[in-house]
Amino acid sequence: MTLTTPARVFVATVIGAGTAILMASLRTMILSPGVSWVVLMALGIVTGTCMMKLPRIETRFSLSDALVFTSVLLLGPECAAIVAAVDALAASLRFNNRDNLFASRTMFNMTAAAISIWLPGHAFLAIGGSAVGAGAALGLRELTVPLLVLVAGYSLLNTGAIAVVIALTSRARVSQVWRENFAWVWVAHAWSGLVAGAIAIYVPYVNGYSLFSILVVGAVGYATVRLYLGKVEESTGRLGKLNDLYLATIKALAMAIDAKDQVTHGHIRRVQVYAVGLAKALGVSDELTLKGIEAGALLHDTGKIAVPEHILNKPGKLNAQEYERMKSHVTIGADILSGIDFPYPVIPLVRHHHENWDGTGYPDRLVGEGIPLGARILSVVDCFDALTSDRPYRRALSTEAALDILRERCGTMYDPAVVQKFIEIYPQLTALLAEDEPHAPSEPVEAAASTDAAASAPVAGVEDLAHLVASGLKLDEAAFVLIKRLEAHLPFVTAAVYAPRAADDRLAPVMVTGPHADEFRQSHLRLNEGLSGWVAAHGQFMVNANPALDLIGPAGSVSVPLSSALVVPFVAAAGSRGALAFYAAAPDAFTLDHAQVATAAAAALSRAYRVVTSAAPSGARTQVA
Repeated sequence: MTLTTPARVFVATVIGAGTAILMASLRTMILSPGVSWVVLMALGIVTGTCMMKLPRIETRFSLSDALVFTSVLLLGPECAAIVAAVDALAASLRFNNRDNLFASRTMFNMTAAAISIWLPGHAFLAIGGSAVGAGAALGLRELTVPLLVLVAGYSLLNTGAIAVVIALTSRARVSQVWRENFAWVWVAHAWSGLVAGAIAIYVPYVNGYSLFSILVVGAVGYATVRLYLGKVEESTGRLGKLNDLYLATIKALAMAIDAKDQVTHGHIRRVQVYAVGLAKALGVSDELTLKGIEAGALLHDTGKIAVPEHILNKPGKLNAQEYERMKSHVTIGADILSGIDFPYPVIPLVRHHHENWDGTGYPDRLVGEGIPLGARILSVVDCFDALTSDRPYRRALSTEAALDILRERCGTMYDPAVVQKFIEIYPQLTALLAEDEPHAPSEPVEAAASTDAAASAPVAGVEDLAHLVASGLKLDEAAFVLIKRLEAHLPFVTAAVYAPRAADDRLAPVMVTGPHADEFRQSHLRLNEGLSGWVAAHGQFMVNANPALDLIGPAGSVSVPLSSALVVPFVAAAGSRGALAFYAAAPDAFTLDHAQVATAAAAALSRAYRVVTSAAPSGARTQVA
């Protein structure tokens, strides 16, 4: 576990204060008469080796508390601080990994243990408690309240120190970490305090009887708690496996939906990461609620199973009838999922993630806080990811442009508090998304790279390009759809479609997408000029040529970090040819199999041009003006 800066500061503070307490306590005990404290310290070494791992977290728990409490009651807080530190040292030497944090972790365990008993020990003395070693005779009535303070203070400090470190490292709330991992530990501490009180009253000296009592009670308590923890661990394991099964099923369904909706691939996973991170930032700490948001984010588009693909992937604007069909996905999704007995709230998020803050949304026109918080969160992150993703009917917006749209819709479509928090923590959410995909490549070309076998696979949806044009899609929109469908098959960063102009013998970039698109949009090539001009003139493809050769005219002085190009010809209007170009960052990124895929795509683009030509009036030209 890597400590954050706040966690390091806290650990250093505890070590400093605890070291001072231990040094003062050791001096006090050395100067005191007798060696009874040495016997108790030796016993602390024994108990420190008998530890048990707490369920779900990487820490261990010792049953030496009875010995530590007894040390306070018999010889005072200074003796107890030394016994607690020795107990922690023995445990660290036996159980802790010898990594680069071993020394600091051991020192923290020792000093935190010393502080945890030294402070409550002095509180015990201050409110009327006395150590037997100081000549006092303890009675049940006089001991009750001071002992309660001692046990409660020790329990809070002992578990609280660990909870603070975990919370600072995981960026969670201390109260949440403590409640989830340590809330029940007070039972063991209370039992240990009761035992220590009985020993101090009835065997008020460090002798064979008191040592035997401590060992017997410790052994019984150790066996009991070990059995209990075993049952808890078993139950937790079964619950964890069941939850993993739920999530695996949910993810499989979500990925199936994601694959169907070709133009929004990856959208569901990004929405999930954004939604869970935003929920935590808004103070949602209940585990079941967070699980519900996680599952709801994955499943929010389940109802799209029932929406025809020609509507889901339509490049143009939906008509009224198509829009109503698309809206039905929220109710259909909720109905599909209602047959699953989820252990956390999922269905309300799926049904209401298109409700608007002002009540103008669908399907139930809920208003304001009547919309479930998870649905309000989901609607914001769903919209943002849609705005910043390429769609057939528009290019992806920049992050700032998308955030501006969210600001404009505050108080009408979206909960203002949710939007404000999303904008505030957006940089952290993008970091979470990067962590969530640790194996994601840093360059787009690597993400798209494939084996030759994969490259030669047929491209889904390319064949129906002419049908889309016949139904009213513009040629530049058709070209954009084509490029999007090739992303999984070709390792390109930037792509361009150059079509012949009607006025002269030049090629114009009618569609360019990807990084460096602006540079290539400035290129207007003559036939035989540059890569694409040569390909259009000769009707032959080129593989792994220099992309800079296509930067001519105003773009001639521009340098782009691209190393290879794949350019194939297609037939445009009146038999003239254009070029379909793909540019990659890596050298020799393309293979002959990639060229086959690109050639098939160019043939589909040629058929789309023929549809437009056949529909044009006689004698009219359909080339780019």
